[in-house]
Amino acid sequence: MSTEEIITALERAWNAGDGEAWAANFAEDVDFVDVVGRIQRGRATIARESQKIFDTIYRGSRLELRQVSSRPLGGGFDLVHTETVLSIPAGPLAGEQRAVQTMLVHDGRVAAFHNTIRGDIAAFTGHDADFAARSPQDWDS
Repeated sequence: MSTEEIITALERAWNAGDGEAWAANFAEDVDFVDVVGRIQRGRATIARESQKIFDTIYRGSRLELRQVSSRPLGGGFDLVHTETVLSIPAGPLAGEQRAVQTMLVHDGRVAAFHNTIRGDIAAFTGHDADFAARSPQDWDS
């Protein structure tokens, strides 16, 4: 599958609440870092853990997934960045969550995946306006 086909299939599987279809886009031995930092290994684990959230906290949610960038790394690997908007209709997480993902794609499957929720830097830094205004290259000083 092409990167575009993978992204379309991921979005379709999420919106169907289908853990098996979601996991089918990943390599058998994938390393997957979920949004709360858990490292999940293997397609079967992805299918099982995804189905749990589709059936509970993300029941009925809608995912919009968009490619931000892609570049070849050599050896048949592509580095792909995506962003998502997740609309959650009910429950403790109801509302909209935005996130970014990093994927390594190889042989038509996602070989590695990292998901990070987007947040406000001022809130993260305890509303430190000075720190929030600094650019990432200034963070060491």
